[in-house]
Amino acid sequence: CLAQIVGVIFFLRLPTITGQAGTVGATLIILTCVFSTFITSLSLSAIASNGTIQAGGPYYIISRTLGVEIGGALGLLFYLGTTLGASMHVMGAVETITHRKKHAYQNDNLGLFFTLLDSCPPQMWSLLLMFIIAKIVSVGSMYVTKAANFFLVTVGLSIFSILLGTILFAFGFYDGSLSDEDHEFNDNLWSNYRPDPKTGVTPTFWGLVAIFYPATTGIMAGTNRSSKLATPNQSLPIGTIGAIAVTTVLYLFQVWLLGSVVSNEVLIYNKLVLTSVAFPSRIIAKMGMVTSCIGAALQCMAGAPQLLGAIAADDAIPFLKFLTRKKRRKGDPPPPYMLNSGGSLLGLAALGESTSVDQADGNMSMASEKSEDIEFENSKRAVWFTWAIASLGTLLGNIDHITPILTMFYLMMYGGINLCCFLLAWVDSPGFRPQFKYFSRKTALVGFIWSFVLSFLISWVMAILALLLLFTIFKYIDLSAQQSSSRNVNHSNSKSKSKSNSSSGTNWGDVVDSVKYKITTAILARVTGTENFHAKNWRPQLLTFVDTDEEGAPLSSEVLALAAQFRGGRGLNIVVSIKHGSYLRKGTFEISQHCSENLKKCMEKERLQGFCNVILTLSNFEEAVWSAVMHSGLGPVSPNTVLMSWMSDWRRRVNQSSADGDDLLTDENSVYYDNENIHACSADEFVNTLKGLGNMQRAVCILKGRKFPRVGDVMPIGSTIDIYWVVDDGGLCLLLSYIISRNSIWRRNSNLQVFAVTTTTEDNNSDVELAVIEFLQQIRINATVHIVSMQNTELADDFRAHTCNVCPGGAPTLTIGEKFRAMKDDAVSVSSSVSGGQGFQSFLPLGDKACLPANSARLIEQGSATKVAAMSTDDVKYVESPNNNDIIDTSQRFLVQESAQVFNQLIRQRSKSASLVVTHLPLPYKVPRAKDFMEYVDTLFEGVDNMLLIQGTGVEYLTTVA
Repeated sequence: CLAQIVGVIFFLRLPTITGQAGTVGATLIILTCVFSTFITSLSLSAIASNGTIQAGGPYYIISRTLGVEIGGALGLLFYLGTTLGASMHVMGAVETITHRKKHAYQNDNLGLFFTLLDSCPPQMWSLLLMFIIAKIVSVGSMYVTKAANFFLVTVGLSIFSILLGTILFAFGFYDGSLSDEDHEFNDNLWSNYRPDPKTGVTPTFWGLVAIFYPATTGIMAGTNRSSKLATPNQSLPIGTIGAIAVTTVLYLFQVWLLGSVVSNEVLIYNKLVLTSVAFPSRIIAKMGMVTSCIGAALQCMAGAPQLLGAIAADDAIPFLKFLTRKKRRKGDPPPPYMLNSGGSLLGLAALGESTSVDQADGNMSMASEKSEDIEFENSKRAVWFTWAIASLGTLLGNIDHITPILTMFYLMMYGGINLCCFLLAWVDSPGFRPQFKYFSRKTALVGFIWSFVLSFLISWVMAILALLLLFTIFKYIDLSAQQSSSRNVNHSNSKSKSKSNSSSGTNWGDVVDSVKYKITTAILARVTGTENFHAKNWRPQLLTFVDTDEEGAPLSSEVLALAAQFRGGRGLNIVVSIKHGSYLRKGTFEISQHCSENLKKCMEKERLQGFCNVILTLSNFEEAVWSAVMHSGLGPVSPNTVLMSWMSDWRRRVNQSSADGDDLLTDENSVYYDNENIHACSADEFVNTLKGLGNMQRAVCILKGRKFPRVGDVMPIGSTIDIYWVVDDGGLCLLLSYIISRNSIWRRNSNLQVFAVTTTTEDNNSDVELAVIEFLQQIRINATVHIVSMQNTELADDFRAHTCNVCPGGAPTLTIGEKFRAMKDDAVSVSSSVSGGQGFQSFLPLGDKACLPANSARLIEQGSATKVAAMSTDDVKYVESPNNNDIIDTSQRFLVQESAQVFNQLIRQRSKSASLVVTHLPLPYKVPRAKDFMEYVDTLFEGVDNMLLIQGTGVEYLTTVA
């Protein structure tokens, strides 16, 4: 660290900064920069002492903490900063060699050499020197490491000669190459900004901060080579903080010593004033300055390719693949140096990667090795790629032009390091156990904020450009990862599955997951107990049940497509498949995991974001569903809506014991597909499931879809979603239809149509139409309204409950005509809250018209029915149902098949071209046998391709309140 911190800025620019800003201003500049690097060193020490830092240094820290996207973006910026740092040091060496007084060589034996120097611009010598440095590094970075001590000794000797000469100059014992006029006390106490003699630009305080800041950025040198340290957990904190302390004292001492005894004019106009006061000779100081600049440039050229190799090896940035892949012609044997004694392939030491042969085309490609023990070394390609960028930097020709760019890149990286430390400390993960204790999340947060504030104080234009570059690289990496993920999903069955890190989604344990977890748990803890959402905040949180084959692939994926189209509601999505099995058997858990992975892939194909699980159980289907409903989710983010597909083969699933001795039924409507799992669920279990879900206060959606639109489809112009509104379900049919219409598949060319069905003689069609139109305007849903009359039928009674019905309290009780008449009489409140638990409120305060709870109307004792006092009648009779689970009230009204036939004819007549028909689910409690309910629903579905049946929970889902 010390060799890189004390370099070109200390020798060539600190005296000028002292002359421009004064000793007081220069002190503030030093402390401003050191404050940033010191706090960053605390955060860096904490992370370094928490575990082994592999090759890549700061990139490794950020990519494994914030993710490969942010890590790759900041890593590239830091790589550019390190590369341009080499350019800065080379320009410093050239400036030191070529800078002298005009008359210095006229009578000198070296006059021809200096004449040659003057004949070419400095950029040419910089390019030549940069090429020599790159050539040295390409031979082997080990030589750079071995020469580090030599460069450190030369830097120390030059600093000692400069400080000794300045002290002697102050006391008048030595003048060096300065005159008596150049000796002036306290001429630089305060600022004296004047145009720079080379650039002609008058600097400002923050401009000088930008020039000086690279002098404090060598703290990452140890991190870049942390993988080579024996005990990095101990060496990095001590070495980094110690280097900062030593160099800060050195900078401050030099500023006050030189600024107190040398005149202001000399400091501003003589860039090499330090060599003028060096003792015993300026040659020693000048040689030390040149060697220190070359040594620092070598360190940058050796570290930057290592950093680039680490980024390229993670395979996060596609355009860097040329650094990690080497194509060979088909049939060519691997070169000898890639084979070990056993004839197997060895990894290239340059980038620490292993080689693999592609069996498809015979090419041998470099695949990123996942082992964290492999050290990334320099490769020739990375070195020469770095040389090309560094050479472009030298064309700027002046250190002052390149330092602001370096400063921005370094500040972005330091901000990222502090952010990593803050997040790790904030989430308080048990895995974050740093041995370095002299830090806190407050210091890390201050370091993060100060880094970005300082960048904008220096130059808001440069800061914005750096952020834009950072964002561009971030989006490039993110989009590349998404495309790679899509290719992996599409070719999941291909033989080639070798992917690395980001492309394969390797879990690096980044802190982003911990942050999400902490925020989620904190929010859940705050909202627990507030599950009764207001209608304005209610959204469908879906629990979707699908039948899957032995591999976990859905037998009917239309229900997944519909669940994906519900995502406009921005609710929870959980997909569950229930299969027969026991976890007592060995391998059952592995089977469920395998099926879950395949089910997740099918969800991704439908762009369904959410969670999935395959449950193996020996319980009945309805018990498994009820258990899944009760135990899925967490607190207020538990499922409130259950989505299931219709059993098209239910006739083959009828339980013979519950069908009064009838055998399995088959007719022309009983279509059985070979890939359907007839053992998944019986008709009795299906109906019992619906009854239980109603008692559990969960909304239910049943889909029959033969030509249901899928991801990538666009509905043709004129498509409609037709809603048949018969009873007051709290507006759930309207809301869910509206959410579907917002999906990109439907949004462009589809419209909503509401068919208000009048079913009583009290309903006036024109009044109902006006009421529905006004209501839709109030709830802000655009739809075309049609009135259809079924006043000569008892259709509404199939979808609503009466006093004598054994139905849950959430079953609809009013037709839409009765609803709007009640609203007209101010008898309702359309802003009731939605609840998925006990204590829910009905749509309307109906008094004696409300449905009785099941347990109040019947009593089951020892398997027999006993007559109890009912609230509505004294002559209620009860009989046992065929499955002995329910007591049937013989006085209640059951589903009427003729009503279903008439309703189906109406739908087929009015919605011939509808893309989706939405209406209510008949009440499953109104049948003595499961077969009756299934036949009723089958009648509704007949001749309709896509139909969605919905049942609410007895609350309002729509409100006119803002």
